[in-house]
Formats: sequence, C-alpha cells, structure tokens
Amino acid sequence: MPSITDVRKSVEPAPPKTSEPAESSHAFEISWRAPEYVYYHKTPDWFWAVGIIGVILVAIAYFTDNLLFGFLIIVGAAAFGLYGARKPNVIRAAISNEGLHIGNRLFPYETLQSFWIFYRPGGIKELSIASQKLFMTYIKVPLGDQDPNEVREFLLQFLQEKPQKESLVDTIARLIRY
Repeated sequence: MPSITDVRKSVEPAPPKTSEPAESSHAFEISWRAPEYVYYHKTPDWFWAVGIIGVILVAIAYFTDNLLFGFLIIVGAAAFGLYGARKPNVIRAAISNEGLHIGNRLFPYETLQSFWIFYRPGGIKELSIASQKLFMTYIKVPLGDQDPNEVREFLLQFLQEKPQKESLVDTIARLIRY
C-alpha cells in the first residue's frame, strides 16, 4: 500500500508499517478503543434538578401563552434526561496514512484542516480535528488510554496543529456533569 503524502507540506513520508492488525485490511499506525464520550454517573438529585427546571420553564411558557415553547421544553427535558442516563458505547478509533478512522468510517486527510489535543492530566483527553465539512466542523475523539504525545507526533506528518478553544457547550456540559 503506497503511503500518502500531503504535497502542500515538505514532510517526509511515514515509513511503511510492517505488520497489520488482524481485524482490518487497513495499515493502521495507531489505534485505540475509548468510550464515545465521558460518562458521569447521575444521581437522583441530578434528574430532579432537570425535572424542576423543566417544570419552571413550562410554567413560564404557560403564563406567557407560549404553548409551543412549553411543548419544546417538555420534549427537550425528556430527551436531556434520557440521553444523560445513556451509557456510552466503546468506539474504535485509529489514525493511519489514509486518515482518521472512527468505527467503520474514514475521514481522509484531504477533508480535514487541522487538529488540536485537549489534555489535562486526570481530566479531559480528547483529539479535536477541524473538518472542511459544513455541518461537521469539528470531529472530537476521546483518546482513552492512548498517549496524546504519540498521537500528536503522528498527526503532525499530515495535518497542521492549530490551537482551538473549548466550546461553551462542552464547558457547560462538563460543569453540569452531562
């Protein structure tokens, strides 16, 4: 399998991999398994808080004669509670000479712009890749037990490292342990 080199950068091609994993025909360079997101155990108090906030917002919708808003709050609170109770699936992720592999899906380097690794020891450990796609601007992949320095060194061969800021949604989700 020929190695893929981004001609826009003057980077030496990665040395060919000598052994392939048994589970796929792709020559994966680095692969790992991790939960698809960080799961926080939710206590009954967490669910009560979601319910109370939902009831307050529905009451506000009722008193302002905004029934559509009330309906959306009920649906949103139910979805928020159900999704919060859901345990994450374990996903298989890999980076190779071809691109980023998540499960059976391949994101070729040609469709990706840059990457950044969010890492705080004992906290967040996540690979964030900026995509060129309109509706999927960032692809976030938990690193699990994978060494972030090893991932960074490999990706530097194909993508530019560009600092990213954590989104407000990610920060709030972590604060409320969602």
